[in-house]
Amino acid sequence: MAAPGVAVERTFRAPRALVWALLADTNRYDRALGLSIPRYTWRDIDGKRQLVGEAKQGGMVLTWIEEPYQWVEGQFLQGGRRFLSGPAADGGLRIDVSDHEEGCSARVEARGEAKSWALKMLSPLVTGALRRRLRAYVDDVAGMVEDEARVARLYGETGQLPPATRVQELVFEQEGSSLAGSVTPVDPGELARGKQRLQAAPVDADVANHLIRFLSTRPDDEVAQIRAFELARAWDLPRRDVLRGFLHATRAGLVDLNWQINCPVCRVSANVVDSLAEVGRDVHCESCNIRYSVAFGDDVEAVFRCNAALRPVQPSVYCASSPTFRPHVLAQLRVDPGKSRTESIDLGCRHVRVRTLAKHKPGLFDGARPPARLEVRIDDEAVTVESEGHAEDGAATEVVLSSTASDSVYVLLERAGWSADAVLGSVIASMSEFIDLFATEAPAAGLELSISRLTLLFSDLTGSTALYTRIGDARAFAVVQEHFAELGETIAEHGGALVKTMGDAVMATFDSVPDAIRAAIEAVRLTTEHHGDQDVGVKLGIHEGPCLAVRANDRIDFFGTTVNTAARLQARAGASELVLEHDVAAREDVAELLEGLPRREFQADLKGIEGARRLVGFDLSQAKLDRSATPARE
Repeated sequence: MAAPGVAVERTFRAPRALVWALLADTNRYDRALGLSIPRYTWRDIDGKRQLVGEAKQGGMVLTWIEEPYQWVEGQFLQGGRRFLSGPAADGGLRIDVSDHEEGCSARVEARGEAKSWALKMLSPLVTGALRRRLRAYVDDVAGMVEDEARVARLYGETGQLPPATRVQELVFEQEGSSLAGSVTPVDPGELARGKQRLQAAPVDADVANHLIRFLSTRPDDEVAQIRAFELARAWDLPRRDVLRGFLHATRAGLVDLNWQINCPVCRVSANVVDSLAEVGRDVHCESCNIRYSVAFGDDVEAVFRCNAALRPVQPSVYCASSPTFRPHVLAQLRVDPGKSRTESIDLGCRHVRVRTLAKHKPGLFDGARPPARLEVRIDDEAVTVESEGHAEDGAATEVVLSSTASDSVYVLLERAGWSADAVLGSVIASMSEFIDLFATEAPAAGLELSISRLTLLFSDLTGSTALYTRIGDARAFAVVQEHFAELGETIAEHGGALVKTMGDAVMATFDSVPDAIRAAIEAVRLTTEHHGDQDVGVKLGIHEGPCLAVRANDRIDFFGTTVNTAARLQARAGASELVLEHDVAAREDVAELLEGLPRREFQADLKGIEGARRLVGFDLSQAKLDRSATPARE
């Protein structure tokens, strides 16, 4: 870092955004250059809250202030470190990428300034070593992005994914380069035992094979914190199948399940814990310097780590400021008081959130097409956004930033409607394998974790009381248990999870109302087919909305008005009937599934819920589930 400046230029036969995403991955860049893993803390320095890094490099302790990096996605990145201790006074990195007739051209410049004249005398040696490392890194990037077949497939199938997310697929396929990182050896005995247990579990064979190879061969960084849905996209396998594989791999001793608590403002991890019982009511995000209430459904993400007995790895961050950790951020730019700046930015999306790293009230652009011009004004209180016209297809937007704030601000333009490949609480709460395999994985006693939206299904047997009298307790009990087994399989087949049974009733969670309805149709068919001659039927209620995840009898359970409503709707149903609230029944995706079925509309009071409700009952005995028309699950 004591070099005055080293620059490497190169032309790439690859899309500009893809090249930028890899070159601007400063976390991977610092690791490839052989830098040590730093420890980051927030400190008050010169009256400001500053991010301070500390690392031991070459026997010396380096301490530096790391100012927020600036970038425009696909164009440039600029970052710097102001050293408080060590041989360097400051250092930094500048990356510029532009279009070229062969693809794109890039310039990567690393700079530094030594504190003493003696170190400056060594500058040519340091410069030569840094240039060689920098050139090798750029060459590795070229080797990765210039595979035309892989890049064409990547850009042809990923839609509006951010470039930083797109390149993950290339990285997952890359071996033996500085971009991939080191691989800690696997314990062969642990691998053999875990593989045998996984292959004996109800896991798709392709998923199991991919998972075993991934844990055996991929670099430490990749297996230290794993996102199942991210791998599903890279492997081109159904998302829930891959998640199911990782849940069973946890029980097989191959991986550990952790919970990452993401900040709703910056969308970066604020904490990682080993158990849901360690998730508190609120958490403090050091980056944003805010404390917020934790929403299990929206903020808590299930992530996996290679089991330490298999490979002892730990998550490591070489550069906390890397844009790779913030793929939703299109641009992060500094604006000084009384100044303005104009950038040409390819927004590429219709919903753009504009905020600052300070606590200004954010602004939002929400339009049918990206605007031709976006004017952003910042004062000491808020961000104001105004748009003009529409950008031509493929054209960038002129973004004008101006500030009357009393201090410099960093302005962020974010993809407001984009979400990462995250297994959020709302997803895992509807996974039957999670409920079955991790029954005791629940919030701490007395703690309620909110889920903003979950679908609840309640069912109950009709005619069961008479059945016990008619055929006796033992035989009737066997019929009920058979019904539960069939219903559990049906719920799982349609993407749901059986949470609990209560007498003759069942409570289940689903990702969506259509999934729950498909399960209800199949439940009625099976019950009629197998137990109809015994005058036994099933009645059902489905509702969707917010609820609470809690610990009950040392298991995860769900409570709230949505849960109560679903149970009360089931109580209003007759044999083979599904009851929904009118607004839910009127939804297009619901009406299409239930079209043509006999229905009855009525109004009723639901016990414990204020006000009469408009309800619709559907006779599912005549429903036919067209499996070929059922959307394939991701």
